[in-house]
Amino acid sequence: MRHAKSTAASLAALIASAQSIEVDCSVIEQVDITFVQMIVSAQRSCAARDLPFALTGTSDAVASAFHRAGVTPPGTVPSELSGI
Repeated sequence: MRHAKSTAASLAALIASAQSIEVDCSVIEQVDITFVQMIVSAQRSCAARDLPFALTGTSDAVASAFHRAGVTPPGTVPSELSGI
């Protein structure tokens, strides 16, 4: 993920200032384990602050990356994931 550092910084800023976070993944065509790690970390940080966190529009690329990592994307159950 070419923009991992800036994406992580954006997520951290949102977590520090937002009342809830929703990450729309509908247009993501390529993703790697770095993205999965950032999303899991963001979800845990939100949970620690009692902030709602949602991952929406999970594209096949995102679903596949979570599957390869052995992690269920936030807000889904394995049967909801297309292409797996």
